[in-house]
Amino acid sequence: MKTLFLSKYKKDFLKAGYVIVKNFLKKKDCIKACNWLQKKKYYLANSWTEQEPMVPLAVYFAPHNQNNPISKLAKTNRVLDFASHLIGEKVYIWSSKVNLKAAWCGTSEYYHQDTVYWKDRGYKKDSMLSAMIVLEKHDLSNSALHVFPGSHKLGFIKHVPFFNINGLAKYMIPPKKLDNLKKKFGLKFIKAEPGDIVFFHASIVHGSSHNISGDGRMIILSQLNSINNLPKNVTSSARNFNLFRARSELIEAKRKFIWFKKKYRDQLINKKLTFSAPIVKQEFKD
Repeated sequence: MKTLFLSKYKKDFLKAGYVIVKNFLKKKDCIKACNWLQKKKYYLANSWTEQEPMVPLAVYFAPHNQNNPISKLAKTNRVLDFASHLIGEKVYIWSSKVNLKAAWCGTSEYYHQDTVYWKDRGYKKDSMLSAMIVLEKHDLSNSALHVFPGSHKLGFIKHVPFFNINGLAKYMIPPKKLDNLKKKFGLKFIKAEPGDIVFFHASIVHGSSHNISGDGRMIILSQLNSINNLPKNVTSSARNFNLFRARSELIEAKRKFIWFKKKYRDQLINKKLTFSAPIVKQEFKD
């Protein structure tokens, strides 16, 4: 890619926090990888936490450590070289995954910054980014990624914790803050085709909705860190971060268990309905 175009991409990336590079990879290779994963998705989930209702595989972790059509795209040297140019430092893949937002029922990803999941693992700064490799048509109709252009310049924004559909601990930016971000930065959605790549900064605020369309929305995320941002005490930091999240998940699971156990017990010992709509006199037939 010519230096002039590279400089423009870098300028746009620094200003907006993301860039879309069209036809970066061969479309046929992306479609091949997508088809491969569609056939394998029934066997790749390690647990129900990687699935969703009626979705056998919602996320496929660490493909860059594998050897298959997906992994070849996830660790393409051209992607790493381009990302290095954008951020001004050589980068390496610290993590990767495939998000499969299934047709009709793929769940949402609430607005957040990726740094909320990275900063407590020992990384000193946010000179990190992701390469989002598009494997299927990606637009507003099938829950496209939305971004607040320029929001990465704010640095870290306070998030609030919540639990996703599988009871996993996650983080989101509160609605009132999102209102302010929209006024200041505006909100845009990503429109892309297989073979396009979206590079976005670790601190840009982004999210996506449920996919209630008939089209799937599959992307690879190669998550990249600069070699000058190696984490400190990575083993202990990552362990403490994971334990903190797991502890909160356990507390939440216990809270739900106690509530549903009481709900069941109350109905078991009462002849009258103790929850849901009451039976009105017109419905009595026994």
